[in-house]
Amino acid sequence: MSTEEVFSFAKQMTDSITCLRDGGHHLQAVMLTYVAIEQMAWLSVEPLRSGPADFQKWVDSYMQPYDPLPCTAREIWEARNGLLHMGTAESSANRDSDEIRLVCYVYGSTPKLSNKSEGVVFVRVEDLVTSYLTGVLWFLTYLHENPNALRVAQGKIARMLTQRPLQL
Repeated sequence: MSTEEVFSFAKQMTDSITCLRDGGHHLQAVMLTYVAIEQMAWLSVEPLRSGPADFQKWVDSYMQPYDPLPCTAREIWEARNGLLHMGTAESSANRDSDEIRLVCYVYGSTPKLSNKSEGVVFVRVEDLVTSYLTGVLWFLTYLHENPNALRVAQGKIARMLTQRPLQL
């Protein structure tokens, strides 16, 4: 069995994220990165449905150990919620809990930011994308070593709406 289908899907998502970022659409690149993380998390679990815990587990398993971001998997999940659902950096968890910091985005060659607020964390768009890509590589390594997990991922890839070459 091969991880080729999963790699091909991840490459399509990465190419799209890069296209948005290179076109100056940084927030849209972040949005698509969150979608890509969510889809990778879905590929990593047995049931047809996945949720917040699966997203956070994928971040903790494949992104944070190898290319850590300055925020927790839960904060990344909440940042995703705020951006995808409301177009804001803030989610309801930021308002309801002192434990979940607000994730603010910066991009480009920004100088080292001095963060004087305990309730805010800064994430470079490029770092989020790089951490996702690193996560994909480690996830592919895991799939290569675990045939049952690879079968689950391949079965789900087959269900996805993707662009495939026409078979004549």
